Amino acid sequence: MKIGDLEIFPTKIICLGRNYAEHAKEMNSQVPPEPIFFGKTINCLIKNKEPIIYPRILYENPEINRVDHEVELAFIIKKKCKNINPEEYEDFILGYTIFLDITARKMQKKDRGINLPWYRSKNFDTFGPIGPQIIEECENPHNLKIELKVNGEVKQSSNTKFMIFKIPEIIAYISKYLTLDPGDIIATGTPSGVGPILPGDVLEASIDKIGTLTNKVILEDSD
Repeated sequence: MKIGDLEIFPTKIICLGRNYAEHAKEMNSQVPPEPIFFGKTINCLIKNKEPIIYPRILYENPEINRVDHEVELAFIIKKKCKNINPEEYEDFILGYTIFLDITARKMQKKDRGINLPWYRSKNFDTFGPIGPQIIEECENPHNLKIELKVNGEVKQSSNTKFMIFKIPEIIAYISKYLTLDPGDIIATGTPSGVGPILPGDVLEASIDKIGTLTNKVILEDSD
């Protein structure tokens, strides 16, 4: 897929969970002692200005009808890596972009509550907007304002300096467990303020130096 001027071919999307202390708090979770990561599937990916499709299976079932926004700084893998040293992290990063980890929240909580995997709540089609561009140079990715607006109202606002685990540790940790390939997407976690979205909403996710990722939410099969 082409993001701005760069074309990437990701084989996987890896996301960090609970990487901001205030987000862990709002989710009634403990701050993790080491990075927590999970996967999203390639069918989630959409670009800037493309619609987030709100699934009817959620919309028509009150027990699971809640979809949340989660804005995140993401980085793109430049070359294959395994068991890398944190000090070498810059050699393996192509650039930085914005990622939205859209989540079916009630479904996630329901599945976790009965000890089932919460894979399905993260991996509906279009649940991974990315863009609007990839910046290849970023002097300090750990000091960027990160914000998300819904219909012009600020819902999430923080700074990447509040990430618990920084990028060198993240890439080194993940590469202990699996090989990262060129184009792979690593999302570094969301700050506090996550909340519900509905069909008709317009999301604007912004990070300093990168720009604004804009996506409208539409109901599945709507005209």
